[in-house]
Amino acid sequence: MRNTNLPAIILSILVAVTVVGDIGAESPSLGGITVVINNVRDAEGEILISLYDKAEGFPRDRNAIIRTAVIPSDVSGQVSTVFDNLPYGDYAIAVLHDEDSSQDMTFGAFHLPKEGYCFSNNVKVRFKAPKFEKTKFTLDGDTVTQTLKMRY
Repeated sequence: MRNTNLPAIILSILVAVTVVGDIGAESPSLGGITVVINNVRDAEGEILISLYDKAEGFPRDRNAIIRTAVIPSDVSGQVSTVFDNLPYGDYAIAVLHDEDSSQDMTFGAFHLPKEGYCFSNNVKVRFKAPKFEKTKFTLDGDTVTQTLKMRY
């Protein structure tokens, strides 16, 4: 006696193996970064927040930015934003208080910044922008908060 259900049985086994294989696959872990900026000196212009995920291009190359936020400056002296749905990993933040709305840092005498700026981890600037390695922090949970102080 010949089993005519053999092709159907084989097909059922293949489908079951395929479905079970997908169940064990993990999706990348995602979290959020909350950015709070204090010491905003006035309500002129806007606050430009740039998020980077690698050293290459940090902090000057606009093509290296993975997310941005543009927030109207606030007389309260504080602004904040949240970057959601980011894969776990290392990140760095560069912030500009673009008071003249030029979309770029304005410099004065001796090439000193005329507008406010800050970087993740509140890294202080010494003659040039800091490296990614000094400003990077790790997102490895639901939310990481960076509370930064604007420098003028």
